[in-house]
Amino acid sequence: MKVWKMPQSWSVQKRAAHERGLEFLKSICDSSQYMETYDLQNGLPSVRIKSTSRRWYSLQAVPEKTIYENLVGEMEDGVIWSFDIRAAPRKTDLLALNDYSVRLCIYPEHGSKNLPIGDQLATLALGLRDDRRTAVRIGLLAQFVIAPRDALLDVYKFTAEGAVYNEEVFYDDEFEYEPNERRQNQHFILNMTHEADQISEMFASDEEACANEYEHINFQEWFDKNEEVACTKEEIPWHHDENQIWDIEEAFLRGLE
Repeated sequence: MKVWKMPQSWSVQKRAAHERGLEFLKSICDSSQYMETYDLQNGLPSVRIKSTSRRWYSLQAVPEKTIYENLVGEMEDGVIWSFDIRAAPRKTDLLALNDYSVRLCIYPEHGSKNLPIGDQLATLALGLRDDRRTAVRIGLLAQFVIAPRDALLDVYKFTAEGAVYNEEVFYDDEFEYEPNERRQNQHFILNMTHEADQISEMFASDEEACANEYEHINFQEWFDKNEEVACTKEEIPWHHDENQIWDIEEAFLRGLE
């Protein structure tokens, strides 16, 4: 696998923002015992998260080359980021990516897609770490969090429209898909979309509030340490602006499209 490199068309400011974004992501993970980051073969970071619901997530960004027209009408090379989010009830399920692991179709909101990739990953990681609270506002995450482990056996991914099953993805006219014999509660996930109030009550009380508060304290300390960076307004990475970072996190919690 080739190591990903920043496009040559990127300005000095954009390259600096990219590096600061990765530094920001590492700082967030280093400040929490429940999140860790490591480099993939392509040189980009991946994040592994143990959530407040005791479920596990892995998160990584996938770059795709593109060409766009800049402000002066010239065509330049660029990059579009997509996200690969895996979720599992146990760490062993996540590491093995076995039949109990599923994909989650969660993305940053449209307004944050132009932010450095480290910043976007950090925003997603914070939301997944506190998944009990985030699940109140994002239905597909709630479906995963409350689903019994065996109910995940034949689920391929969770989307805003509901669960997508392996038989829908790997269907072949010549070969009939055989559901896993261990699957139980087949209709459990299908019925969860009608239980929003019940889900909200389930996650309303956060037993790990103290731990979450401690993480936010470390989060704030990181800002305080970096707020004296001397640069122009255009060059200030968004995560040096306290108001902007909380706006992004609040937007994430309101629900993603």
